[in-house]
Amino acid sequence: MESSTDCSKEQLCLEQDEPTIRSLYERLQRVPDQRKPRGKRYEAAVVLTLLVLAKLAGETKMSGIAQWARLRAEWLSQVLSLHAGKAPCANTYQYVCDHMDKSALDAEIEAFTAEIAAKTAAKSAGKQRKWRQLAIDGKVLRGTDRHVAPGREAHMLVSVYVVGTRRVCKQALVEKKGKEPAAAMSLVEQLNLKGCVVSADALHTRPKWCRAVRQQGGHYLLIVKGNRPELYEDISLLFEAGPFPDLPEQRAQTVDKKHGRLEVRTLRISSALTDFLKPGWPDVAQVFQIERRVTRGDKSSCECAYGFTSLMARQATPHQVLDMIRSHWQIENVLHWRRDVTLGEDACQVSRGQTPAVLAALNNLILFLIDHTGSRNAAETIRTFAADPAKALALIMSPI
Repeated sequence: MESSTDCSKEQLCLEQDEPTIRSLYERLQRVPDQRKPRGKRYEAAVVLTLLVLAKLAGETKMSGIAQWARLRAEWLSQVLSLHAGKAPCANTYQYVCDHMDKSALDAEIEAFTAEIAAKTAAKSAGKQRKWRQLAIDGKVLRGTDRHVAPGREAHMLVSVYVVGTRRVCKQALVEKKGKEPAAAMSLVEQLNLKGCVVSADALHTRPKWCRAVRQQGGHYLLIVKGNRPELYEDISLLFEAGPFPDLPEQRAQTVDKKHGRLEVRTLRISSALTDFLKPGWPDVAQVFQIERRVTRGDKSSCECAYGFTSLMARQATPHQVLDMIRSHWQIENVLHWRRDVTLGEDACQVSRGQTPAVLAALNNLILFLIDHTGSRNAAETIRTFAADPAKALALIMSPI
């Protein structure tokens, strides 16, 4: 499948019916509030806005969020509807998160980020990649792991991450341990993957997964490890024995030197096993080996990984495939790591109901907003918002 002009547009979310971008606050107002009317003092959109605003300013716990808003209640009441000019207590934030339509919140966040990404893509149309890459991976919410009741499991989420625009276009809760591939496949089946390459780690290396991606119009790029011993052996033997004149292969290499470390990545890719593997692996086109050699001073280490893809040699150069393999790990380094370290997700002690999943969705949104400002350092931007929260409030209340 050749790439088309469709892949310069964001079309991975719900069909958009609004011609213009709404502010985030307006989006949040559209999320149904499932609390009973009696005793309701604060609109759900106001509570969510305060939560996002405080997290943009560096607060990571419900108690800190509540105090941050309480100390600025007079200023905030000039913009938001606060009951008696006072900010909610910590329990209110958790109660609101636990009594809202989570699916509607996800849809509004997805639509909001998709519109912004589409607008950004339109401005840089000449710089678009040939393929849009979606990285899929799961993440355990470690805070829930420490506080779950006996017999219950920690919350785990699986996300579909758009590498080029640094946004989560889909996210779902994994029902229980071992169900991550099924949850990820369910997300894939909801997406139009025309012009996309879906990358995932070895956990998702399954024929059903490959078939699902291809049926949705996309291509796959998968890593092979010991959970597929026969496939791993077939691919590794090819590259250990070769290259052979009658089994041609292509190569690509990158060299990075920084932080006192020299890192050389070498990709070898071949279509020699295509006919052999196709009966078991739908539309497989090429297999590859990637060697990573790292030198620090006088010490060197070398490791190899193997994988395969449905992209043919004429559809992606070896350098493009190598770039996609490296870019897949953005979901770990740019999304999951920053959620844990910068936004304190794993340290959060909220573990009941749907609140952990709501906070994770808001963390995805917050990182997207920070990246949208053009910042290259999320922690630095958060310190800026802490010093001048009016800038963060404008980011939420104004159309972007």
